[in-house]
Amino acid sequence: MTMNDQWAHVEVLRLGHRPERDKRITTHVALVARAFGASSIHIDTKDPSLERNIESVTDRFGGDFRIETGVPRKRVMGRWAGTIVHLTMYGAPLDDTIREIPEGEDVLVIVGAEKVPADVYDLAHFNIAVANQPHSEVSALALFLDRLFKGKEIKRTLGGGEVKIHPTNVGKIVADHNDITFEQIIDPFEMDIDPVPSKEDCLGLLLALGISRPVLTHLKEVHRLGMEMVKASRKIGTLPDLDLGLLEAGLLLHDIGRARTHSIRHVTLGAELASKLGLDERIVSIIHNHIGAGITKGEASDIGLPAEDHIPLTLEEMIVCHADNLVGDHKRRPLSAALERLRIKGANAAIARMEALHEELETLLGIDIDELIG
Repeated sequence: MTMNDQWAHVEVLRLGHRPERDKRITTHVALVARAFGASSIHIDTKDPSLERNIESVTDRFGGDFRIETGVPRKRVMGRWAGTIVHLTMYGAPLDDTIREIPEGEDVLVIVGAEKVPADVYDLAHFNIAVANQPHSEVSALALFLDRLFKGKEIKRTLGGGEVKIHPTNVGKIVADHNDITFEQIIDPFEMDIDPVPSKEDCLGLLLALGISRPVLTHLKEVHRLGMEMVKASRKIGTLPDLDLGLLEAGLLLHDIGRARTHSIRHVTLGAELASKLGLDERIVSIIHNHIGAGITKGEASDIGLPAEDHIPLTLEEMIVCHADNLVGDHKRRPLSAALERLRIKGANAAIARMEALHEELETLLGIDIDELIG
């Protein structure tokens, strides 16, 4: 067996545990041991509640990690037939020493609390320091195991367990281990969607990207308001030609950049992300131009964006832009409230543009937008 193609058998021995003072830190040592590839942990002081806590984690998240407490160190070290490694800030540098550990050997890793008995230094084959500075034994154990397993331990799949965590950039996704819907959450770049995706595909893409619940709520309300503008215009027979599918996708995806940042840069990052996802260039343009009532290249430069115009030009861009203006976090607001926010910021040029955009849309659509605000 070599560490290049199989998992080395690794166990951890925790010394100096004081149940009344060290329960939290020793719990973290045990959790790191379990998560970073060790098969078990031995603790020299009896602590039944600690055993129950770690066993509960294993039952819930899988694997066959074992814990035993109240085990004398000499018994564990005396019966160990492989290599013994002691982590101490007084040891030899980690990166200089770890390559000397024989591949294929079982490894016992010792981490102490306070003062470690002198015989531990003598009996260990390697006294290794993860930086010759005082720091946590938790960090030392994590870094050592990561180096020992060459990073492969992070990709391990632990069998069994009750739940499974889906990696996501935003929020938490925890599902039952056998829940089929869990496996249906996919990489957004692997999704098979049209350049102008349907409403359902837009929502699926937002979920895959990890858009937060508050942003998703905002997007849905902007979508509702924009589509109500179209419906009201169509009802009285004044709706100009527009691409309804494009508009719907733009309304739902205009804040896609908030999957990466909530700063003003969500505009440019969102456009870049949409382009990388293979979305229609018209959607990319909607995302790029939805900010405020449009900003000029000089204004963009002043607020930290690339010196580019962000001016909505097409009817679809204008509807998305203004529907976004008239929806706060999740509630609609009248034009007066949107303008007041700009006045507080001293954005006089933006005030004039927003008023002009409002009037132009009312003229083009033949509707009173304020009536839709309620």
